[in-house]
Amino acid sequence: MEDMFFLDTAFPDVQIVFDGDKYAGMLTPEGIEASAVSAAFVSNRRVLSGYDEACRSIRRTLSSQLGLEMPKGFAVELTPEDLAVFCTQSCPADKMEAYLEKKREQTRRDMVIWLRERPWDTNPMTAAQARSHNYVFDAGTGEISTDGHFNPARSICLPSSIDPRRVTAIKTTGFVSYTYLEEVVMPDSVTSIEPYAFYDRVHLKRANLSANLEIIPAGLFSRCRSLCSIVIPPGVKEIREEAFYQCPALDTVIIPDTVQSVGRCAFLNVPHIYYHGPAPGFPWGATVGN
Repeated sequence: MEDMFFLDTAFPDVQIVFDGDKYAGMLTPEGIEASAVSAAFVSNRRVLSGYDEACRSIRRTLSSQLGLEMPKGFAVELTPEDLAVFCTQSCPADKMEAYLEKKREQTRRDMVIWLRERPWDTNPMTAAQARSHNYVFDAGTGEISTDGHFNPARSICLPSSIDPRRVTAIKTTGFVSYTYLEEVVMPDSVTSIEPYAFYDRVHLKRANLSANLEIIPAGLFSRCRSLCSIVIPPGVKEIREEAFYQCPALDTVIIPDTVQSVGRCAFLNVPHIYYHGPAPGFPWGATVGN
């Protein structure tokens, strides 16, 4: 704590506290708020609130005060100025309104950028929310699966990001926790799926696939006997072997012409499929082609 120093703000009773070159909190007459330091006292000043705690509180207040409809998963960016405003009691009404209007315009700009850069982030989750759904997420690889503990849910909408890392892949037999799974909605954040990810989910009826898939892997829905509805995204280029093996309830499948290759028995015992593309071997085990 020897390297701590204080910078004045626009508010006479508030200073920004730095520990070396790192932000450490806001010094107010009552003590240090929004502190990044875990000690109970800093330079003989009581630490009143932690940084994360203060940020959560300020974001809740700002979201209400700004009056903007914000995209799901978007978080208002907080600056030392924001912390100074909310950690002091000396902000007159006219200054507060000017501050809010400035923050409102900046937040609008931030939302435009956020939406442009993260169009796939349609169902963000926190790590705690993900755990409540039995999801196991590897932030390094972007892979999601489940922990194997039973979950009675019949319908799931997979997260597009978790704190706030993008979910990009689904692991082999990843959904063993969901014994009675009937419907799965996959966000467009997902770009790859390992083979047999939904193998033998005998209750699965419907699956919405990511629009950013290029490969439907081997055995993806193999032995999903109740599967009755699937839309293959137009960007898919390969459907690998046994992808829809033994899916007799899947009455009709339309395969986009972007598909260049289809593996053996990919549609074995599927009653009817439509396809006009160049992949040889049509109808790949289906009962009826076009």
